Amino acid sequence: MFNLRSIIVNIEDESAWAESGATLGELFYRIAEKSKIHRFPTGVCPTVGVEGHFSRVGYSNMMRKYGLSMDNIVDVRIVDANGRVLDRESMGEDLLWAFRGGGASFGIVLSWKIKLAVVPKIVTVFRVEKTLEHGATDIVHQWQYVADKNVW
Repeated sequence: MFNLRSIIVNIEDESAWAESGATLGELFYRIAEKSKIHRFPTGVCPTVGVEGHFSRVGYSNMMRKYGLSMDNIVDVRIVDANGRVLDRESMGEDLLWAFRGGGASFGIVLSWKIKLAVVPKIVTVFRVEKTLEHGATDIVHQWQYVADKNVW
């Protein structure tokens, strides 16, 4: 899969096709080349491959607002056990669902079509490292009241 690295970003329909051998860093870069306000909710490690990340749910710093990576996958191109190249239309919704975070091995994924998110030009990401002894429970409890609000 390493040689399947093409990434095609379509800002007009706010989507991108990423081949399975591409890395998250390559995906970030290609999106940023086209837009300053579009991103994809995916991991923070740029050397991780999109195939592994997308097919295993796709945790990210943006998930609270934009969902997991798998929530933003709108199509896949696969090769099935019979050698057929299939996409969402030809495989059906049930099989597409299996590829969206279920770690499905019903075929080899060649590429992923993803829905891009529109984000503010400036975002803040932070990490708070607290233990229970430092009041982590209270911090998490309070966070639940403000996390979904655009207060800044």
